[in-house]
Amino acid sequence: MGRTSRVAALATTAAMGAATLALANGSDRGSAQIDPGSRAIEYLQTQQSATDGSIPEGASTDSVSAQYAIGAAAAGYDPKALRHGSGPSVMTYLGTQAASACATAGGCGLLIQAVVAAHLNPTSFGGVNLITTLKAMYKTGVYGDGEAFTQSLAIQGLVAAGQTVPAAAIHDLVAAQDSDGGWDYLLIKNDPNGATNGDTSDTNSTSMVLMALNAAGTHGRNAAGLAWLHTQQDSDGGFPYQAGGGSDPDSTALVLQALVAAGQNPAATSWAPGGTSPLAELIATQNAGGGYTYPGNSGPDAFTTVQVPPALERAPYPLTCGATPCYTTGTTLAAVTASALAPPRIAVGIARLQPGA
Repeated sequence: MGRTSRVAALATTAAMGAATLALANGSDRGSAQIDPGSRAIEYLQTQQSATDGSIPEGASTDSVSAQYAIGAAAAGYDPKALRHGSGPSVMTYLGTQAASACATAGGCGLLIQAVVAAHLNPTSFGGVNLITTLKAMYKTGVYGDGEAFTQSLAIQGLVAAGQTVPAAAIHDLVAAQDSDGGWDYLLIKNDPNGATNGDTSDTNSTSMVLMALNAAGTHGRNAAGLAWLHTQQDSDGGFPYQAGGGSDPDSTALVLQALVAAGQNPAATSWAPGGTSPLAELIATQNAGGGYTYPGNSGPDAFTTVQVPPALERAPYPLTCGATPCYTTGTTLAAVTASALAPPRIAVGIARLQPGA
């Protein structure tokens, strides 16, 4: 079946050679996907377990697998149809893990987004009512531990499922914006311990919060948040976790998603301080096999790569395709042979999309 592409901007990849790159990881495929989003998903499919359908990443397996499902849908593929060889799909895996994956508010919000992206029912998934479970973790404006990723993922999950977000939960995010315009990981406004615990504004938390606020219809904090993000951008067009740390694909991807959520054009010259936009930087740094390498690592890994496809597709969290479907049911990539499956490498770094408690 055909793939629905929603990203006109990806046509610019021809100038960087990306449109002519095919996967070169030694596997035998019926066809090679040539756009960056497809290539990233195809790389991730090589990392998918033929046994249970997951993207095996240790303690992060559930969250990485959920992100894979969301990224696949954003790139135009049916998460229910993507599997390694004759193994189960990633949604089959997530169904077996529904209770444990939804045991924390952040994890539950992320899982709900994956389930909705796969056109499945979050009120009855793997024998669990994910919506009821998430709502039970809410207390006085806070979901779970109330950290930036936890609160943001929970709100994004509710919006994805068409649920009403409590006004107090939105207020909690708004009230935590730091004076510099960003948000910090612990979601504490101007954390007095920031100088010692590193809890000062960071690009990842800021991006997640902006996506959550805009998804919930609150846009008044965009200007200050975007102004702060401008101060963090590196000359290569990418973004670090915090200024001075060097850009990495995960941080760049999250910021790019936030820019789109806030109505910005991530390919515009205003976001290209050295002539390269964050979208162009992400495309240019993609490995020939479709994966992404975290700075300091020897090669690409699923943990890093899985966060990039939605950004390449200009798709913020939660995934929303509007009147045009993200994919046709059953749309899949070319088959991946068993020989293509390589052991995943765990990336090291703090700029990571991990659901909180």
